[in-house]
Amino acid sequence: MYHFNVIKQYMQQYRMFCIVWVVLPPFLGILAYSIFFHSIPTDLPIGVVDDDRSSLSRDLQFYIESVPATQIVKQYNSLHDAKVDLNQGKIYGIVVIPHNFQVHVRKGVGVNIGVYYNAQFLLIGKAINSAMLQALTTFNALSSVGRNLAKDANINIAKAKTMPIIPKIEALFNPRNDYAQFLLTIMLPCMWQILVAVGMLNLINTTPRNIKSLLLKLLLNISVASFWGIIMLAVFGALGYPREGNMYIVLLGLIVLAGAVSSIVICLHSILKHASATISAIAAYTAPSLAFAGITYPQNSMEVFASFWSQILPISYFMKLYLQQANYGVDSAYSLNIIVQMLPFWLFLVVGVCVYYLRINKGSIAK
Repeated sequence: MYHFNVIKQYMQQYRMFCIVWVVLPPFLGILAYSIFFHSIPTDLPIGVVDDDRSSLSRDLQFYIESVPATQIVKQYNSLHDAKVDLNQGKIYGIVVIPHNFQVHVRKGVGVNIGVYYNAQFLLIGKAINSAMLQALTTFNALSSVGRNLAKDANINIAKAKTMPIIPKIEALFNPRNDYAQFLLTIMLPCMWQILVAVGMLNLINTTPRNIKSLLLKLLLNISVASFWGIIMLAVFGALGYPREGNMYIVLLGLIVLAGAVSSIVICLHSILKHASATISAIAAYTAPSLAFAGITYPQNSMEVFASFWSQILPISYFMKLYLQQANYGVDSAYSLNIIVQMLPFWLFLVVGVCVYYLRINKGSIAK
């Protein structure tokens, strides 16, 4: 009963800390997953302007519909009518099949297929572009095989003449081009990092009574953050994301990352004193994490400032560690070296503790 009352009193005193670590992690995780639930874009609506209306043009439309990413939702009489729906967002792309399409294909004369798509939505645009290339390549190959069969009865020779070089392209580490895997493995750690910072700030919103109290709050925040970090890694495993290496090293990296972020918050708040100023500094510091962590934009392609900002973000080191172990399964010693590179961020804790120590002693002398 005594322990229950202590916990209840602590929860009432640090209500925001409890909200940050009890309500927000599952809410943000479910929200992020629900956005990318389908993993890859499918059945994107497109329109067709068929000026030929032949059996071959209908075959082409069949191949376009066979690609999972696209779905023909409407036939248009003119390109102008189709562009109206494209501008209104009713469709994302237009395929224009010209007049005499079948005649030109049968004769082996080059024919242009017009494809227009909305590139404003980058993900949708790339999906439609890839789908059109796939459908048209398949259609071209089958048409060429048909013409070659008229000359050579052997189907294998006809195929060889159509495609003398057959590419064998295999995607590694994310073979299904799963956007959920690509984005969730960076979004959730970035969200988790922000929760670590906000949770630590709520614990030290007032000046600690002594250094021991400060360090106990640091330990509490790291412990709770590590608990949710374990759940996050378990969710990645349940979703079937790669786990090729030693995930215990990844967990160790999470703990070091939680301590690094908490140390930075302690240092900032010890100097700035006001929670509003500290949260503004934390927001400015951590907000670019998604862009500069090295996943959505490779570090070796960054400009000088972007590369510098990436180097001063603890999350960028953790993401490198995660990818090396989860995707590549590299040697543990190499990953431990990355964890060592994260340790200098803990020096902010030393600075923060020193500032708080001086402030606590100053308050004691004043009394």
